[in-house]
Amino acid sequence: MATKRKWSEDQRAGVVELRKAGISWAKISKQTGIPKGTCIGIWKEAPKDDEFPIATPQTIKARVLKLVPNPRLMLIHFDGREGIARCVKRLEANHPPKSEIYVKKVEGDDDLYRIA
Repeated sequence: MATKRKWSEDQRAGVVELRKAGISWAKISKQTGIPKGTCIGIWKEAPKDDEFPIATPQTIKARVLKLVPNPRLMLIHFDGREGIARCVKRLEANHPPKSEIYVKKVEGDDDLYRIA
């Protein structure tokens, strides 16, 4: 039978903070020296508080304006707003012009969106 290791509250808090920052389990494990499975267990046992809500971009309804030569992009427009924007799509996705789609804003670019 395996012995149960005790991890300090500081180590546990470190795992929780790293995970809240979006770090992968493998990187957290390597950085803290705590096994990956144990890190996951610490995360699951940690009290969940509303202090750090997960930020999710708002979904917006848009219409496809037209396809462009780049197979990963299309031009979209929003009902009730002027102007057009670019939208990243999957290669196999077929969205004909005037079709309704839901998109999310891509951080760091004013007129770039992605399919929600």
